[in-house]
Amino acid sequence: MMAAMLSACGHRASQGSENSESSEFTTDSIGLEKDDSMASVKVCVDWPASGNDSLVQAIRQYIFEELASRPMQEGEPEVKLYNDGEEAIKATVNSCYQEMVASWKEIRNNGYPGMQFSYYQRIKLLEDNEHYITYLTNSEGIMGGAHGFATSAGQTFRKSDGKRIGYETKYNKETESFYKKDQTLFKNAESPELYALIKQGVLSYFQEFEDSLITDEQLKDMLIEVDDVNRIPLPSAAPCFIKEGLNFCYQQYEIAPYAAGMINFNIPYEKIRPLLTPEAAALIPE
Repeated sequence: MMAAMLSACGHRASQGSENSESSEFTTDSIGLEKDDSMASVKVCVDWPASGNDSLVQAIRQYIFEELASRPMQEGEPEVKLYNDGEEAIKATVNSCYQEMVASWKEIRNNGYPGMQFSYYQRIKLLEDNEHYITYLTNSEGIMGGAHGFATSAGQTFRKSDGKRIGYETKYNKETESFYKKDQTLFKNAESPELYALIKQGVLSYFQEFEDSLITDEQLKDMLIEVDDVNRIPLPSAAPCFIKEGLNFCYQQYEIAPYAAGMINFNIPYEKIRPLLTPEAAALIPE
């Protein structure tokens, strides 16, 4: 059987009208699910319903970009714009479901077990204060591999005009390397002070599971694609602003094996503030 319904997503939702003149930021929490023996797809979004027009439009653009991402996608996603959140979610669920079913059938025809594929995406409002709004996108699923996958990435918007504070990570095919685009977060993304705080944060993540202090050599053995533990790169997803400080989150396999999970930690604002750009530092609540 296939179930398809629009519903609340289980996150707090402020019911608001589509009134862009309202200064109060409100959201409607909506979602859609399709499920059968071949594939299960569920997408839930906290859709901006009212507020500062530039802020609302900026967050909706972000949501369209997140919805355009696909678990089996290669290359840059094709971002489509929609008139409203329900239309965007319906189109996303339907296209993702069709892609997953096609892949499921191909694997089944090649003689592999036809276990159900699944994909769940949650785009939620994480923080809302007078200075900034932070959204978080979590995705997880199973596509027939040895284990499932998961991603988690936040995005902070300046409350006054919706400007994104962070950066985008892009891949350069010619140099076969990644680079940061539209970096508005750090004064110097490669400063020794920033590297030191990142190392401290990564250490704190692993230290929780160890009885004795972790040495640099031990830390290096815990990581992958890191030649120098004193120069651990920034995560591909820009750190975002939350109550506890600036939150860093590395994706699966980004700097550590799958078994390590997604390395994440918070750097308190009193420590990170001097390293931020003026516009980023201005978002920190007094």
